[in-house]
Amino acid sequence: MPIDLLMIKKTDEALQQFDAFMRSIPTPTEEKAGRFYYIFTALSTVAVNNYVSLRKAVDRDDQMMLAWSCRNLLELAIFTKYALMSETNADEFAGARLVDGVQIGKRLKELELHLNPHLATSAFDVVINRFTTQMLAEGIRQTKFLNTGQLAGAVGMKEDYDTMNQVCSKFVHPTAWSILTEDIGSERFPAADELFYTCGAQYFATVMAEIMPHIRQWGLRHKP
Repeated sequence: MPIDLLMIKKTDEALQQFDAFMRSIPTPTEEKAGRFYYIFTALSTVAVNNYVSLRKAVDRDDQMMLAWSCRNLLELAIFTKYALMSETNADEFAGARLVDGVQIGKRLKELELHLNPHLATSAFDVVINRFTTQMLAEGIRQTKFLNTGQLAGAVGMKEDYDTMNQVCSKFVHPTAWSILTEDIGSERFPAADELFYTCGAQYFATVMAEIMPHIRQWGLRHKP
């Protein structure tokens, strides 16, 4: 079944309105509002970028990029819903950036020293120390990354996550199937284009529907 052109048109228009709305918000000077602004403008920007990638993939008939963007939009919808549920959740999400930063820095350090065993110190030590110091300054005690599957359960999207994550992985990671059928491209599963676009557009719509009404009603703060 071909992709619904009217849906594409409406979602493209919604993107423009959403992007303009988020850009119109003045940068707050109050700390708590600034934290809210930082989290949700970041989520909205990445969501817009991934919807743009989804649209380009439609035009190019690129199922791998369709699957990749669709899965990203699913995860962004989960993060948005979770972070809007409470200020505690938003703080946890924000704190996870530093947990991720430390873990990424350590893995890069291991890789660097594996490739260059003669090095006495790593170029990544400075970055790791900076993230660690910032965690102490912000009072962040969490040490594990946020498990997206668990967050999906918390926001009522566990079935979406389990199903979409598994099927998208088959399209974006090299497997025997993806390698040995690469020559026929989207003819492998022609109907997948519509599925990935439709789901991705719906996940993007979820992000918009969560953020815009909330800010219009409550401003740059969580529900009291």
